[in-house]
Amino acid sequence: MQYPIPTALGVRLLSMRTLHGIGYSPWTEKSRWALDHHRVEYRYREHTPLIDELALRWRTPKGTHPSVPQLSEDTGVTTGSFAIARRAEAQGQGSPLFPEQALPTIQRWEAVSDRVLAIGRSSVVRRMAGNPAFQRESLPGFIPKALRGLFAPSAALGARFIARKHRADPDPEASLRETVVPALEQLRAELKGRPYLEGGFTYADITACAMLQLAVPAADTWLPLGPATRETWRHEPLVAAFADLVEWRDALYAKHRRP
Repeated sequence: MQYPIPTALGVRLLSMRTLHGIGYSPWTEKSRWALDHHRVEYRYREHTPLIDELALRWRTPKGTHPSVPQLSEDTGVTTGSFAIARRAEAQGQGSPLFPEQALPTIQRWEAVSDRVLAIGRSSVVRRMAGNPAFQRESLPGFIPKALRGLFAPSAALGARFIARKHRADPDPEASLRETVVPALEQLRAELKGRPYLEGGFTYADITACAMLQLAVPAADTWLPLGPATRETWRHEPLVAAFADLVEWRDALYAKHRRP
């Protein structure tokens, strides 16, 4: 949903469309894909958990959970990947991602994807807390390489903050078996070897293929990640069980995702 940016105390409105997100977040990637698909111009700003929380809360209107991805424009703020994708469709050009006849499928898979990705976030945050290499890669870019080891524990604090803020699943591995595996099996059954969930490429495909990041992230061509971050997201049992869906995801990227 879009809300006007508060202008109290003479705060100047933003002069350019800005997407705030977390580079490794599947929700951020869904937003960027939709914006890029519709050729909507924007600048990207990396959100650092804990450090950037006050700024995030300032931008977020009352009654809305402060989270990224978040799109800030002169006319208002849009929070959440689904709402940002709809906003991109309203402003941009190119083939529609939300054709009327596909909306039931899109909404259904968005709900499934959201549940799956929440489990993935819990799993990754849990692994991040014990992975100094991932912590170093997660630090803000302005921290010099020579000091990143020293500041790595602050990234672990950020991970614990995310876990508290989003009420992380206490046993994500069990939830992977109970929720993620059935969701991916359902996706395989609905695709039946086809390239798209509907007659053509829609947001249903974007939100469904985001779930495959829990198995292995997309290639650096489209989703640049540090080696430790990439390895932390990788889940070998899911890769082995759903290699066909990973291939389907990679084919979608190759055909529809701008590098």
